Amino acid sequence: MAKFSLEEKKEIVALFDKCDIALLKVSEHEGVNHIDKVIIDGKDYNMPSEELGFRIRMSREAVNLIRQKGSILKLDKTERNFVIQFHPAWIMLRDGFDFNGEFDASLSGVILPSIKKPYTLWCKDFCDSVGDKRYYPQKNMGSLMVTYKEFTDILKSDKNRIWFSLKENMFIPFTKNVDPLYRGFFEAVRVKLEGKSNLKVELNKYGYPEVYYNQNDRWMRIDVSTEEGLKKLSEFSPSPFDDMKVLESKQKQLKKKRPTKKGKKRK
Repeated sequence: MAKFSLEEKKEIVALFDKCDIALLKVSEHEGVNHIDKVIIDGKDYNMPSEELGFRIRMSREAVNLIRQKGSILKLDKTERNFVIQFHPAWIMLRDGFDFNGEFDASLSGVILPSIKKPYTLWCKDFCDSVGDKRYYPQKNMGSLMVTYKEFTDILKSDKNRIWFSLKENMFIPFTKNVDPLYRGFFEAVRVKLEGKSNLKVELNKYGYPEVYYNQNDRWMRIDVSTEEGLKKLSEFSPSPFDDMKVLESKQKQLKKKRPTKKGKKRK
């Protein structure tokens, strides 16, 4: 790892203990790297600064809230918005799909791929925080120590997950009975990638994407975090998820109609 001052090392640990959620603007002086600025969720923070300290505390509180109360789906509206705005898992989602704008190539990050945590703790920090379903392929594996990559590889091995198409050669896995809050994020990503002129995607003040459709030169909002909103969106942009559900229903009907073999009559 690059050389940083002791104070900066402490800040780096605070930033990246939960997951890789920040990018750094770094300068070098006499062989020692110094962090000039920290970019979190598309915003610049001086290093060090009270604003950065506050931002780190908010992320920590969002993580602790989920760990204490469980899934985001159990929280009230205020708590849910707080988690969406500050939790590292949601920040990673926004960064991963360029909702925070293009990043400068000169920026660097600190990745700690070798850190191992109990499997259950990864589930809390990533499944519970976004409303995804936990997956335990084996009994008594909750305390199994794994890296983040090992954790995601295990999730992908869940046979009950489907691969949702965002665009050609770009897929995201989630469960067939996925909650609208989690699915809605990726439906918004899909619409964003489609680039239709009558639809646009914008983040609300908490960092959750919302879809707008043009009606008589007015932009009307669709709340894709709800079942009703997803149905409304399908009128303007049919979802591959709906096609999967129809196909699954037809396959179940065919299985029911399949004739059973009759036993041979005795002579």
